[in-house]
Amino acid sequence: MTQAFKAHDVGLADETEHLATMEAVPQRIRAIFNGQAIADSSRVMVMHETKHTPVYYFPFQDVRMDLMEATERETF
Repeated sequence: MTQAFKAHDVGLADETEHLATMEAVPQRIRAIFNGQAIADSSRVMVMHETKHTPVYYFPFQDVRMDLMEATERETF
């Protein structure tokens, strides 16, 4: 199922032309870094967003969080 929303509808008043969609990815997706699988899931979502490259979102349970390091960067 695809979910679509406009940035304006979620509180970003200056972004009336900004559109994003989220949809389930039908296949298994793995993220490999330095030869090691850091994420492996059949429950991935992909976000398509105006003026941005598509982004995969993995459930936390399917990510090797023990290999992650916190950074100062935040997105919303």
